[in-house]
Amino acid sequence: MIGLTVLAESEGWLHQLEPTADFIAFCQSHRFSFDHYDYNVHTFLDLLDYMDFQEFEHYLFILRGSGERTMRLVAYLQQRMLHVQFHLINDRGDVLFGDPYFLDGITVPFEEPLADSQPIALQDALMSLFTGVYPDATSRHPQPLRHIYAEETSLLNSINPALFDQMTINSLLYIDQPTRHDLPVIELMSHVPVLVAFSDTLSFDIKAHLAVVSRTAIEAAFETWQTTSRVPNPGHYMGILDYATLTGMTVSHRLFIFKDGVCADYGKQICLSGLEEIDICQLRHRQRETFAPIAPHLQLALYPLLYQLASAFLTESQFVTPYTQLDLPRTPGKLGPLTMIGIQNREGAFVFELTTNQLFETDEVFLWILEADQKDRFDVLPERLGSDYETAIQAYKELMYHG
Repeated sequence: MIGLTVLAESEGWLHQLEPTADFIAFCQSHRFSFDHYDYNVHTFLDLLDYMDFQEFEHYLFILRGSGERTMRLVAYLQQRMLHVQFHLINDRGDVLFGDPYFLDGITVPFEEPLADSQPIALQDALMSLFTGVYPDATSRHPQPLRHIYAEETSLLNSINPALFDQMTINSLLYIDQPTRHDLPVIELMSHVPVLVAFSDTLSFDIKAHLAVVSRTAIEAAFETWQTTSRVPNPGHYMGILDYATLTGMTVSHRLFIFKDGVCADYGKQICLSGLEEIDICQLRHRQRETFAPIAPHLQLALYPLLYQLASAFLTESQFVTPYTQLDLPRTPGKLGPLTMIGIQNREGAFVFELTTNQLFETDEVFLWILEADQKDRFDVLPERLGSDYETAIQAYKELMYHG
């Protein structure tokens, strides 16, 4: 069987492009099996096992645009799977890897547009590394290793390359030094197709935009949020350093390698005995031993978003969610999926839609109805809205269910 996939790179992140109907027809007519594999969830070892199970004889990567990391991925696969012949061509038809005569006169329809998917931003990956918050933490348990921090390049010599095989294909090695290509970096990149970033890769230091707080301070902030719906963020920080560790979330997607040891967090609250003993289950177990969760998981997962939203406003905000006291008491028990968050401050009334990550301006009446809806308390609205009840409810339903 011949597998085929189309890739593009953005800031070193690999993302697969969706085929058009004509491109699928091209694959079928030439007996290519169009392949789609989730590089954000699966590890390098998963990919090797998957390709072995599929019994591919040939596998063709098509690269849209430039992509140094795609070349490294193909070379890695060829080195690990000698029984499969891998090929890489770009969108001009140039053969970058493999048999130059493999296509044997077949013309790939590059003029056909392919639907782009949203790539991961490097800034988001670094936020996840330093806060411990990963947006899709529930999709796989335990979470695979996604981000490794190294204090300096000399420490790379202590890392067994097999550790990188356990990382997701879209994974990041962050070195806390300005860009350099010394021998440890060159050797690592020649063996493992992980993305490498340095302290000067971004134009600003992520760590400088994260609040440094204690577990006691976070516990107090949660109590304030639950009792008043307020999320103070006077410093307008993007997030909280080591938030996941301090709040007791059992994350296993990050690892920190310092000159004085190996830890599960940047603040060195959870340190491990050595790289030779690293595994994902150990990371989760050590965190459970050290910090108990300060709140239910859904609340722990939501709070970083509220904290970031609070930074966007000049004045302190109150948030409409089922978990906090605002005009109505907190809601006990099981709730349906949360799709919208209300925001109220001296700058106005707003809603943030979780499915689209969009912020809209609204009014106080909409937020009243939103809170009643989230807490299953529509019974309080007729008295509160008076003669405007029917009109307001109809407008709310149209926006919620029809956009």
